[in-house]
Parts: sequence; C-alpha cells; structure tokens
Amino acid sequence: AAGQVRMRMEAASLNPVDWKLASGFAPWWQGKGAHVVGLDGAGTIDMLGEGVVGWSVGDRVVWHGDLNRHGVLAEYAIAESHVLSRLPENIEATYAAALPCAGLTAYQALTRKARLEAGQTVLVQGASGAVGGFAVQIARAKGATVIALARPDQQARVKALGADHVLDRRAEDLKQQVRALTGGYGADIMVEVANPGDARRSLDLIRYNGHLLCIDPMPDLSRVPAYTYAASIHEVALGGAYAAGHLPTQRDFAVMGDELLSLLGQGRLDPMIERIIPLEGAVMAL
Repeated sequence: AAGQVRMRMEAASLNPVDWKLASGFAPWWQGKGAHVVGLDGAGTIDMLGEGVVGWSVGDRVVWHGDLNRHGVLAEYAIAESHVLSRLPENIEATYAAALPCAGLTAYQALTRKARLEAGQTVLVQGASGAVGGFAVQIARAKGATVIALARPDQQARVKALGADHVLDRRAEDLKQQVRALTGGYGADIMVEVANPGDARRSLDLIRYNGHLLCIDPMPDLSRVPAYTYAASIHEVALGGAYAAGHLPTQRDFAVMGDELLSLLGQGRLDPMIERIIPLEGAVMAL
C-alpha cells in the first residue's frame, strides 16, 4: 500500500509476545484467521509503495512491527516506511533483528520517559532478561550507575552486561541495600520488568520524585499513600503506538532504532543472542 515497503527477510527474532499471542494471551487477537507472527525483523527492501521517499530498493533495514498485521516469520514482510531504521553494512542482520522489541522498550523507557541523564542511578529489575539486559547496557552507555536485581546464579552475566552492583532480588533487606548504595535516598529511576503487585514494593526502592518505569501492566496503586513518594510512574507499551495510531511515536521507533544500531556498531551493546535457528524451526522454538 501507499507509504509501505516490502522486505526480503534476512533475520527475525522470537519474543515472548509472539508465543503469548499465538497461545491465546490476548483474546481480542484471536479468531482473525491464519496469521504470520513475529514482530522484529531485518531485511532488504525489494519493493516500494506509492509515496515512499528516502528509501531505495536494496537498502537494508530493521524494524519493530505491528502485531495486528502479518509478521516477519516469512520470506517477505511489509512495514510502514516511517518505522524503518537503516541497517549499516557492517552489522549482521541477526544482531540487528534481536534489538527492536526488547531493546526499543528499554530505550524508550529510559530516554524518552525518564529522560535519563549521566550521573543518575538506575535500578533494573529482571536484569538478566531481554528488556532488563538492554536496560542495563543502555543505562551504562548513557553514563548512569546501574544497580541490577538478579538471581545469584545470574550475577556474572549481569556484571558482564555492565552493572555496577548486582543484588539478590529476593533479599529481605533489599530496600536497605539499595538505600546504602544511593546515599540513603534510593535510585533515581527503576525499570520494573515484572509487576510486583503492590506498587510500594518498587516505590520503596526509588528516591522521592523518582521515576518508576513499568514494562508489565501497571502495579496496584490503591495502597500508595498520597504525598509519600511523589514518583512519576510510566506505563511503557512500545507497540501500543500502532493501535493508538500515534504517528509521532511510530516515527520515533526509527530514530531510537538508529541510536541503538549506533551503540551496536560501536561495540557498546550486546544483542544477547542465545541461539540461531532456521526459519523451519521457528514453530518448535516458539
């Protein structure tokens, strides 16, 4: 269609959202007939829709797709031209395709919502996972001090990603440990990957007037006393920009993607690829 491009796929990554959608996690998504899943892809443009400017056949690109449209686990895929990031020739498609869903979520949360600045302290819950792992690396690249929460058996992995401190997320004195590392105040910013239920469990770990970035659905705020935390609480819903039809946010996918690719090209970002499989193995992998 007008404004769209078609790509010959080179690589696609598998994300939790893919199997969640396919397994009935979102009832509203079901009953639409056969559907190709997969949101994160890298490939080469082979056809341009009417009105597309700034792109040519043969350009290599990477993008985060719209889950309401056919996905990228296929030989060819279609995307809106305004969400594409240009893939440099020196970056492998497999590395690039691993970035969008988790990487853009972490990047949007830290840089667009919390407005992360050098010198701040960022606390990352679930630091050994995809979004958490990218959050650790992005925060470190932006000059922040990173406190990571992870299981003891994941501490070496998280340290390798750039965390300055790694704490056991299950420790009974976690609040005291975080305060001890932050001058008694708590972190400036917390990335909350998994909803803890009661919002106070996370708010107790950040400073007054701090930022809580919620990747999972929002926590329960009903028991949060007024004028106690004065926190800015952000819902992070990357792909929701498609359903909302908000073009400025969609266009920012391309800008953020370019910035992530720059970090990747500089060797400052590990795409954290666990394994590479052929397209034919995608169903079993999901």
